[in-house]
Amino acid sequence: MNIACIQIPRFAVEAERLRRRNLGARLLLIGDSTVLDCSLGAGVMRVRRGMRMSEAIGLCPNAIVIPADQPYYERLFEQIADFLAGFSPDVEYAAPGLAYIGLDGLPTPIKRLAEDLIAGLHRRFGFMPAVGIAAGKFCARVAATAARPGAVKIVPAGQEAAFLAPLPVEHLPASDAMRWRLTMLGIGTIGDFARLPVGAAQAQFGPEGNLCWHLAQGIDNEPLERWLKEETIVRRLQMPAPASALEAIMIGVEKLVQAGYAGVRNGRWVRKAIVRAGLDGGGSWELPVAFREAISDPRDAWFAIKNAIARHPPERPVEELEVELTGLSSESGKQAAMFDSRGKLWRQVEEAVRQLGVQDEAQDRAPIGKIIPIEPWSRIPERRAALADLQLDK
Repeated sequence: MNIACIQIPRFAVEAERLRRRNLGARLLLIGDSTVLDCSLGAGVMRVRRGMRMSEAIGLCPNAIVIPADQPYYERLFEQIADFLAGFSPDVEYAAPGLAYIGLDGLPTPIKRLAEDLIAGLHRRFGFMPAVGIAAGKFCARVAATAARPGAVKIVPAGQEAAFLAPLPVEHLPASDAMRWRLTMLGIGTIGDFARLPVGAAQAQFGPEGNLCWHLAQGIDNEPLERWLKEETIVRRLQMPAPASALEAIMIGVEKLVQAGYAGVRNGRWVRKAIVRAGLDGGGSWELPVAFREAISDPRDAWFAIKNAIARHPPERPVEELEVELTGLSSESGKQAAMFDSRGKLWRQVEEAVRQLGVQDEAQDRAPIGKIIPIEPWSRIPERRAALADLQLDK
């Protein structure tokens, strides 16, 4: 299966640059206690993802530090994944900035489709992705990493191992412990690792060694996990001024809940609501509220949402509010009582017990019994309770 990997390098950084035009080409560090992403210039100064933020600031003191806004990055890339679904029905949303699409059966030639995809993403969203194409997801991702932004790298079928061989083992999905041991063994490239016998790789590194060995050989049968876009209803409200009073925020959210339910058609029910807010000074706040059962009445939904907001209010003044209703269904999700004394199920149980009794009459024993307490205080387990015949009302 031909697979294209669409990778937007430094996605969080580029998303912040698009949202905050005044950043220009400034050095950026994104994260809280650790670095989630950094600009290219900060990377040149040896800043790496996962590094402690204090250490990163020491290496790059002139950089602007921006708190990570993960909900914003995820929502933005969901829009991109939805755009990719217009090129192929087989789309996998792997992570913000990373997606795969299946290319088999598409009428457009592979290279032209990839070029159209790059141009469309740049024109509509402002991003410049790199695209890698290969017969498997791993090789396609490595090819996208090797390609420069705006370019396409195609690995012909049967040449996966040759393409991967000179690349460093850091591309393999190995744990830090495995990578450290590979360094100690002098194995620096994927080709070096591929030359090991598979038995030795598995004996040394266990299941992940076996997986990495097959990937190094260009063998990758992992299927695409197709992304299914859930039907949602979204309503937004721009506050006239940053609101810090919880009462004002509650009024805005209540209006959005009412407006959202007005868009729920044909008596459908809602299973989950997500309340979001754009905060004064940048960043966002998000609060998911999962209902115990699907709700069709906006008043019931608002009661649950209001209590959740009261427990976890926004930490800064709010500039914009958004409510998303998800999990739309045509049923309430309420579970019927299983044993209604006069219901159909109980009558079926009674009939089954009677039939078992008829079958076992010749053996002079009751087929079904019930436990009754005898001496529950006794230290001997056999004396605490006894099994008696189950008597049904005639």
